[in-house]
Amino acid sequence: MSLIRWNNQDEVFPSLSSFFDDFWGRDFVSGVQTGTTVPAVNITESTEAFDIEVAAPGLKKEDFKINLENGMLTISSEKSEEKESEEKKVTRKEFSFSRFQRSFTLPESVQADNINASYKEGVLKIKLPKKEEAKKQPPKQIEIK
Repeated sequence: MSLIRWNNQDEVFPSLSSFFDDFWGRDFVSGVQTGTTVPAVNITESTEAFDIEVAAPGLKKEDFKINLENGMLTISSEKSEEKESEEKKVTRKEFSFSRFQRSFTLPESVQADNINASYKEGVLKIKLPKKEEAKKQPPKQIEIK
């Protein structure tokens, strides 16, 4: 349970929406359950490609699935661990389960057949090369006849 902060000291009761925001947390109210983590994503564009970087430390490249279907790129991961320790006739088992999924609609300018991905030092990198016609062309001088 969390403490409730009132924005206006003159009000005896907080508004209903602020009550739910403070009690459940904004993530729960917006549809994402509290405790669920979604990795941070950077998307950059160059003249040659779009680059997606997903911060996902502690995972291995085998933990990821990247799918492309109908122009939608979906990055997901599912990982479970089971740890068991025995100390002085006491046995303890701990389970850990984490998963996430992020989806991106790709522009038509992406060469879907040439998408590649790599994972190094906690960062998943996905390169989405652009089609030749989508690449920025240098200015062309038109001759006047």
